[in-house]
Amino acid sequence: MTSSTATATPQDNWLRRFFVREGPVYANYESAYQAKTAPAKALYLFLYLAPGIVAFVFISIGPIFRAQMALTGLSARYLQYAWVLLNTFGWHMFVPFLVLRLNDKLPLREQLRFLGLNRTDWRGLFLVLPVYCALFVLVSLPYVRFVAPVIENWTKVVPVFRIPSYSIFQNTPENIYRFPPVALLFLGIGNFLGEELYFRGYLMKKSAFLGKMNWIVNSVLFALYHLWQAQQTWPMIGLVLAFGLLMALRKDLYVLIAFHFFANMWLAYGTG
Repeated sequence: MTSSTATATPQDNWLRRFFVREGPVYANYESAYQAKTAPAKALYLFLYLAPGIVAFVFISIGPIFRAQMALTGLSARYLQYAWVLLNTFGWHMFVPFLVLRLNDKLPLREQLRFLGLNRTDWRGLFLVLPVYCALFVLVSLPYVRFVAPVIENWTKVVPVFRIPSYSIFQNTPENIYRFPPVALLFLGIGNFLGEELYFRGYLMKKSAFLGKMNWIVNSVLFALYHLWQAQQTWPMIGLVLAFGLLMALRKDLYVLIAFHFFANMWLAYGTG
């Protein structure tokens, strides 16, 4: 038994040294600012889903959506684009700074440190991330073929989860990615930076009271948050676990932003 343990330890240590980055600053913010009371814990878990509920109500419920079109004069396509920007730039980016200032009393410099915007894990970006992405590709191929269709078929049975015909979030990526270049730039910033800042940079520290389950709950709630495109995102819930896991391993916002971009492009264009 002692010999077996001794044999296994070097390999385990090598894998840990390669993938895991110790983050004392990250750990300190987790410890000091995680939700501690029962109402606070419930609130922060709800905040995972809240922006998705809002987006679902105003995008996917037909009568409400058509009333907004009549009121604003916007086309269906650009009204949805406006909601994406409001969600990603407004909620995802503004709310963390607002709450950190008003509730946690952090000055701007500390807010940037809390969210991880002032530091970059270069080793994670250029060494660990390519390996992680390759592993993600290997896992995604059988998952997309055998697991995702089962979940997708279930979502199609439930009427409330059906994506409306006017939605830019249909199955083909061209629906969302054929905006003009400047519009796409803002869409990308809001999607990749906004979502990662909110879900991994902010909420994952607030829900650290979940302990070892934190990265799993973070990933699952992040997938479920996409209510307005449930037929697309919910079938990928198993692959979305990779987001929370990578944050737990590297504790770096910019690594997650880069991985988010890669995962979206791969799942949209690389899996066939």
